[in-house]
Amino acid sequence: MLSLIIWSCGVFLEALLLFRGLRAKLFLRYPNFYIYVLSLFLSDGLLYLAYLAKLASYDKWSWYAGFLNLFLGCGILLEVFRHVLSRYAGVEKFARIVSFGIMGAVLCFAVIYLMFAPDGSAAHALFVRLQRDFLMVQAILLFGLLQLVSYYGISMGKNLKGMILGYGQTLGVTLIALALRAYIGPRFQSVWTLAQQLTYLAALAIWLVNLWSYCANPVPESKIGVEADYEVLAAKTRDMVGAASTQLVKVNRL
Repeated sequence: MLSLIIWSCGVFLEALLLFRGLRAKLFLRYPNFYIYVLSLFLSDGLLYLAYLAKLASYDKWSWYAGFLNLFLGCGILLEVFRHVLSRYAGVEKFARIVSFGIMGAVLCFAVIYLMFAPDGSAAHALFVRLQRDFLMVQAILLFGLLQLVSYYGISMGKNLKGMILGYGQTLGVTLIALALRAYIGPRFQSVWTLAQQLTYLAALAIWLVNLWSYCANPVPESKIGVEADYEVLAAKTRDMVGAASTQLVKVNRL
């Protein structure tokens, strides 16, 4: 009963978050984030009805919905990177290329995994391991971004802070719960499920408060080191390539 109540509250908060996104015109500003929320809303709503109707296909569609949402969650990190580094063209370009490269690799792996995924309990075990690996990579990327923000003193608006806080605590708690489940075993299953539901409910509440209306990032007063460091690195790289080309020409002449 408690699980169903939390599930219903989650669907309600997702609907309210989507409504505010449309009302405040945030869909166009944070498309990856709202695509993720929309996917969660549709999957949670439909699976809730399927669970109440006790459909035989519930487990199968729950597996596919979980995999899709796990993949779309990577889009939140892309969204955060894009906005946090939007005023630093060189770094933002580099981060965008790397992010799309990672997303492309993840997509290829996801397609291959779905093609060869087994059925039954083995499929569930593989999904748990895949979830752990995906979330671990995302946690490392998010931690790296926070280190960059802290080191260079990059300012963020309320929207991005809420997005990072909500998704960050979800990543942390889920990874801890997965580790405990692997150590304790099936006995931890009910606690793990409840922890995931409560954590996600907390994330929705954080997003709803911080994304109620648009809040732009503060404009930096001056050029900070992150862009300067990138330009110095790019200049050094160009010099090294030019020197190597010159040496190669000399060797060919000899």
